[in-house]
Amino acid sequence: MAFVEYLRRGTPIRLSLKQVGITDQYVWRTRRDERVRRSHRMNDGRVFSWADPPATGHPGEDYNCRCEAVRFVAGETEFGFHEFTTSLDSSYTCWANRDFVRHYYNGGGRAVTLLEIGHLREIAEQYAYGDGAEGAFRRLADQVADEARASGAGSLSYDFGAPYDFGDVAFSHGDGVVRGVFVGRVDDRGAMLRITGETTFEFRDSFEDPLDIGIEAGGTPYAITGDWTARFSAEVVKDAGRSEYGRVGRR
Repeated sequence: MAFVEYLRRGTPIRLSLKQVGITDQYVWRTRRDERVRRSHRMNDGRVFSWADPPATGHPGEDYNCRCEAVRFVAGETEFGFHEFTTSLDSSYTCWANRDFVRHYYNGGGRAVTLLEIGHLREIAEQYAYGDGAEGAFRRLADQVADEARASGAGSLSYDFGAPYDFGDVAFSHGDGVVRGVFVGRVDDRGAMLRITGETTFEFRDSFEDPLDIGIEAGGTPYAITGDWTARFSAEVVKDAGRSEYGRVGRR
């Protein structure tokens, strides 16, 4: 329990606890490229125990695994991860492309949500772990770390947003925009910065052309929206030049 509280809220671990058991922990790190499995990207930056492996197994156990286990020492080893706090499950039937087209002709322009079309999990996880070479969650961790270094100890707020390709979820999605804001705080821990908070994400898209040729073929365009949240917990080195987090492109 003490270790969980440390990861989530930064509650200091008593020295007696640091001296026993903590060396059993490690931080999962990926090579941050497109060849890393999505399930392994989900583990990136998290702290695990050798005695309690994640569902994927430990780093290096899978064939061609591109990850490593970095020995975790509380207050010294960097970590950083997002954890969804919104339930992504939906009781609705997942829309196929024909359902998007049907609503275009028969829906009268009524906006729909990702939850009601059964795509909330697919969109949120594609954004988090499937976009680009490493997923947006990992890039966002870098961005928040840079903002924390710039702001120093205290409250922290960071806005972001960009278009992303969600065609792998369904052709009808194509590009959608994800915007959001991280709200949290930064605590000074000597050579390290402790960052905790929550991020709110908003997805916005519109279905305007079922043939993808720029012509509205007799139907009515409609908006597709969605939102979700994720908790962020990290401890990063103040010196960006020595850190695994920060100094990346802002997207």
